[in-house]
Amino acid sequence: AVCPDLVDKYLEETSIRYVTPRAPGGAAPGLGHPHKSGSGLWDQGCGIGNGNGIPKEKQSCDIRLRVRAEYCQHDSALHGNVFSNKQDPLERQFERFNQANTILKSRDLGSIICDIKFSELTYLDAFWRDYINGSLLEALKGVFITDSLKQAVGHEAIKLLVNVDEEDYELGRQKLLRNLMLHTAP
Repeated sequence: AVCPDLVDKYLEETSIRYVTPRAPGGAAPGLGHPHKSGSGLWDQGCGIGNGNGIPKEKQSCDIRLRVRAEYCQHDSALHGNVFSNKQDPLERQFERFNQANTILKSRDLGSIICDIKFSELTYLDAFWRDYINGSLLEALKGVFITDSLKQAVGHEAIKLLVNVDEEDYELGRQKLLRNLMLHTAP
C-alpha cells in the first residue's frame, strides 16, 4: 500500500484551483476563482498584466528557517559534575540546577536562522514538502555537520534540528495565492 503524500493532501485541502489553463473556446471545469468562472491563469497572457498592459506588482513572502546542532546525549557531561553540599533540600536542588544549567549552556553548539524569500508558490510548496518529508534536514546535515564540527565535539554524537513554522508557511502561501488571483483577474 502506498501512503498518500501529506503535503499533497494539505495542498488539496487548502488550495483553490487557479492554474488550470483555459480550454480554447471556453472555460475548463474547476477553473479559476470558485465564484468566477473562466478566469484561469492563462487568460491574461500567463497572468501578467491587468488588461490595460500595466503589470501588477508581485508580492513575495519570507519564511524563517531555524537550524540548530545539539548533542544527542548530555548524561555523560552532567554525571559526576553536578553536586551540592548544601544541607537545605531546596538550596541543594537550586545549586544543582544552576550547575546543570551552566554545563548545558557551555555545550550549546549554536543555531542559525535563515530568512528565505519566496516569490513563486511552486518553490514555496516544494520547500515545504522537503521540510515535511525530511529531505531538507538530510540536505542540511551535509552543510552544517562538517568535519570541523565533528572534530570539535569529539566522540559525542550530534544531531541537527530544523524548524519552519507552519503558520509562516500558511501565511506565505496565502500571499502567493493572492499573486495568482491578481494576475488572473480580468
